[in-house]
Amino acid sequence: MSNTDQKLKELIKLVEKLRAPGGCDWDRKQTPETLIPYLLEESHEVAEAILDNEPSLIKEELGDLLLNVVFQVVLAQEKKEFNMDEVINDINEKIITRHPHIFGNNINDKISSKQTWELNKKKQKNRDSILDGIPNSLSPLIVSHRLQDKSAAVGFEWESINQVISKIDEELDELKLGIINKDQSNIEEEIGDLLITIVNLSRFLNISSELALKKANKKFYRRFTNLEKLIFLDKKIINDLSLNELMEYWKRVKNEEK
Repeated sequence: MSNTDQKLKELIKLVEKLRAPGGCDWDRKQTPETLIPYLLEESHEVAEAILDNEPSLIKEELGDLLLNVVFQVVLAQEKKEFNMDEVINDINEKIITRHPHIFGNNINDKISSKQTWELNKKKQKNRDSILDGIPNSLSPLIVSHRLQDKSAAVGFEWESINQVISKIDEELDELKLGIINKDQSNIEEEIGDLLITIVNLSRFLNISSELALKKANKKFYRRFTNLEKLIFLDKKIINDLSLNELMEYWKRVKNEEK
């Protein structure tokens, strides 16, 4: 048995002990449903640690996420639904069956790995559409990215980035027209169409729109809080300043970052 196998079994045993009579009261009360918020929280904390590029924090957060995975498995084990070996066996089998171009005997170069994965997924899960299976709990940006990923896998995709940019211009013109006509429902629809096209552009550039927005939010927060500090040091009150004055402080903040 490898050291990794041993450590995983040790973690499972620790969780089992927490759940056993005489164990931790909080852990003994938990169900698969009550643990969902913690599972989602730990997933987001892993993502944040990756964005912050902190290897030690990434390691820690991955450990917390692994604990949540093990906890779910132990709960299932108690009800004799499945165990960790079955979970690992299933994912190993899934990786192999969904990559026939790598692990199979008949390699078809005409079918991309992404297309193979999505088509096999649809077949194995008996789905009506290749677009099915995206969790509703994901953010709309991620859902949009995945919808376009899936449709692109079977050829529903622009051929060049210039076509995507032209589509952005088209959607922006339609939004401007909606604003001119003061048609609120149309404005909302056109903003949605424009956002979807922006997400598609990020896909073409191999950029996650979700992560791009997270980084932009962090940057805005950093710059605005620095703006507040500068105004405080100048012994001024932020809401007494005009927009032009605020923009001058904004420029100072941006220049100081260079």
